[in-house]
Amino acid sequence: MADTLFSTLSRISPAHISNQFVTEVQAPFAGVLVKGTKQGIKVYSDLDSVTDDYEMYSSLWKKARAYFAANGEASSLLVLTYAPGDTQQVVAPTGITTTPTKDGAVVKADAVVTNNSNLSADAIGAVTALKKYYYAGPQFWMLAEFDDEVSHAVSNFVELQNTGVYVAYTNDATKLQTYTDNKKTLLLTLPSVDDSTADTQDTYNNVFDAALVGTVYGRKPHSAWKYALGGLPYTKPQDRFDFTPDDQADLDKYNIVTYAYVLDSPRVTSSRTAASGMHIDIILGWDWIQNEIQTRIANLFIQNAKQGIPYSEVGFDSIINVIRGVFIDAADLDIIAPELDVNGSETGKPKYSVDYVEPGLLPKSYETKREMRGIKTSYQPMGMIEDAYIENTIVM
Repeated sequence: MADTLFSTLSRISPAHISNQFVTEVQAPFAGVLVKGTKQGIKVYSDLDSVTDDYEMYSSLWKKARAYFAANGEASSLLVLTYAPGDTQQVVAPTGITTTPTKDGAVVKADAVVTNNSNLSADAIGAVTALKKYYYAGPQFWMLAEFDDEVSHAVSNFVELQNTGVYVAYTNDATKLQTYTDNKKTLLLTLPSVDDSTADTQDTYNNVFDAALVGTVYGRKPHSAWKYALGGLPYTKPQDRFDFTPDDQADLDKYNIVTYAYVLDSPRVTSSRTAASGMHIDIILGWDWIQNEIQTRIANLFIQNAKQGIPYSEVGFDSIINVIRGVFIDAADLDIIAPELDVNGSETGKPKYSVDYVEPGLLPKSYETKREMRGIKTSYQPMGMIEDAYIENTIVM
């Protein structure tokens, strides 16, 4: 059962208008998973609407408050409720023959039920809910309350998808040291704060993930993070003297991001994701390209609904030109690095390619099924400078 949960989802095309989620119209930027008794989604446009369903100062309410405060209630928040799943696995019995006997009887046996799922009931429930509602809008996914097994399951599921980012946040940094291969998971940590008293609950909460995601809303998809994200609402960095360079080095070793002082300003300490050598701006840039290609091609089909797009060079070119247009726009957003000539100088052109097989060269079976195949794209992402190292030499 666990294996069947982890698969790549196929996006429902916007061209299938009758099958759209209502949340696509509201375009929530983030989604929060919360444990409940029944699976479902609800989109909230402001904190007042959240207060109608969740108690003030509950875990989800505090994260919603930080999220809306960070983006000025400019983007809605999707809440995905999941119910615990079934950990039992049905396994077909082995060594049983079903060949009819001489009298025509068929030997039958009951399926074997085992409890050897490697996922907890909550983890199964969370992934099951994600499989149903993953493309309901959010770019970022978070947990209302951290659960180690649920977190790993969500991280592994998001890693298989074409777009999306999971933000894993916990006060126990040691629990973030085992996501090393997942490039689409952002690891966040801050020391736990007791915010149960009146003088702290409105100023300092354990909501680092929601505050960060809310602040990211509205930024360019490939913008820099380190030094840029500061002043996060309802969260504070560690004291500049208590949080030592050795502490930071321990987190950096596992690509764990925290919130600390850079000179006199609180800042996010890194843009790295869990996988080695991967940064969040690269992931968001790639997501932007894929989402734009999906949307623009779907719109091309809608715009040509009456006459259709012919299975010919003209039709193929119309689709390829749409894809190339996305890459050109991506270059304008600094998502794509510039092309270099033989001397290493920038040519002024973005480094990308869009290759495709012409209709006459594709197998006849593709034309029969009306499928355009053989499109391959590639590009070199533009990185953002985060650190500068200077060597000074005194010549006597």
